[in-house]
Amino acid sequence: MEGPARTRLVALVVLLAVAAPLVIVAVVGRGGGDENEDEEAGLRVERSPGVSELIVFLTAEANTPERAGGRQSVTVECLDTGGRVLSRQDETWPLTETDGNTLDPHAHVPVDPARINDVESCRVRPADPPLEGPVS
Repeated sequence: MEGPARTRLVALVVLLAVAAPLVIVAVVGRGGGDENEDEEAGLRVERSPGVSELIVFLTAEANTPERAGGRQSVTVECLDTGGRVLSRQDETWPLTETDGNTLDPHAHVPVDPARINDVESCRVRPADPPLEGPVS
C-alpha cells in the first residue's frame, strides 16, 4: 500500500480509535434506560403486605413545600390502567415519616380490597414537576 490508500487507512484507524470510546461513554452514560425513571421522579409505590392499602413513598428531594406550590395539603390518588381514580386521600404536605424514622416520607392509602389489584399507579396532586409512579 502506498500514498493515498495508506493515508485513508490510517485516517480510518484513527477515526475508529476515537469514535469507539465515545460510543461506549454514550451508551454507559444513559444509565440503562428507564429502569430508574420512577426513583428519579421521587415517588415509589408499594403494596402493603397483608393490608388493603398502598404505601406511596417520596424521596426527600421531592418532598418539599415548593413541589406543591407552598400548599399545606395535597391529594394522593391511585389509578387503574384506564386512568380512573380508585382511591383518593388528602395528606398534610410535606409528607412525614410515621414509622419511627425507619422509612422515607410516605402515605398509607387504603384501597377497596376488591380493586387493589387493579391499581396501576399513584400520584400526588398538585405537584410541579408531577409526582407519579407505577405500583411495584
